[in-house]
Amino acid sequence: MTADLPPRLARMNRVPSRMLAWGLPMGPLVLLRTRGRRSGLPRTTPVALLKLDGRQWLVSPFGETHWVHNARADGRAEVGRGRRFRRVRLTEIDDERVEPILAAYRRKFGIVPFVRDAFEGRPPTGDRPVFLLEPDS
Repeated sequence: MTADLPPRLARMNRVPSRMLAWGLPMGPLVLLRTRGRRSGLPRTTPVALLKLDGRQWLVSPFGETHWVHNARADGRAEVGRGRRFRRVRLTEIDDERVEPILAAYRRKFGIVPFVRDAFEGRPPTGDRPVFLLEPDS
């Protein structure tokens, strides 16, 4: 079952998406461009990039979203803003590293209301996919 964004948040995604598409910096937000698992067409969504211990991580606070399914299907994506994108490999992590990464994500982005709401009342790890980003050469 796909847990998509609530309708209010889906509409709110338009603002950061446009600003990032214009190349405007928005803190840790970047655009994630994946290839649609069924259509093969590019799909773009804003995500918060977590930098921890010299590595970059993506967390889906809303669980099994479309970008997560696309990332799993392809394993590659592009991240960036404006006209500057870089190709990355996405490796899903499901070992002992997940818990400290989710804790760091909550510390850093937990002040954002929709992130706080996504974690509230649910187990700390739960069904939140975590991906390691590495350069795709």
